[in-house]
Amino acid sequence: MGEVRRIGLIADSHGDFERTALAADALLVAGAERLIHLGDFCDTLQESSWINTMQVLQRRRMLTVKGNNDFQVETLLHEKCLGQDQAKVELRAYLKSLQTTIVMDDLCFAHSLPYDSLRSFYEPVDDGTTVKASKIFDQTTHHIIFCGHSHTPVLFRWRNERVTREEIPRDITFSMKDSERYIVVVGAVANNDCALYDREAACYRRIRLD
Repeated sequence: MGEVRRIGLIADSHGDFERTALAADALLVAGAERLIHLGDFCDTLQESSWINTMQVLQRRRMLTVKGNNDFQVETLLHEKCLGQDQAKVELRAYLKSLQTTIVMDDLCFAHSLPYDSLRSFYEPVDDGTTVKASKIFDQTTHHIIFCGHSHTPVLFRWRNERVTREEIPRDITFSMKDSERYIVVVGAVANNDCALYDREAACYRRIRLD
């Protein structure tokens, strides 16, 4: 990962494997060298899509963090006798292998909160205020945290000891400064959102699929 410049970001597929594949292909065309899925590729109510969505992630070699739905599906599969259902045995092993966060230098990728706990799956960063984001900035040292869980893209910016909550315009590239820190809620691919982050140019672009 140290040599990767452009990172494609996808979150919250909720079993929509076709849209996930569409986003992955769009990000690769846009120049992504590595794809990262920010969790909830599964959906507890969409059992028929679990295997297909996992296969999309695997074929495109996506790094993936575990979301709350992924954790719930893992628990359901653990409680079932899967017998000769090799695909679900493989899915269970895949889900079990996922971490709650991926840290790369000063970047952190998480489903929601950037911690290694069950709470981190479920509690959203964005509640319409800057209270939770401010606590995260105080408790961590990451320059940028990319996350999902909340389905609407939003940016939290720490600048001069002050935190702001900002909308992320579609298809506009904006710079991310060394003197600032950020929490970026990427938005749900199930709602046609994904994003591209360029580490070398230090810029981010929200990409709409519609």
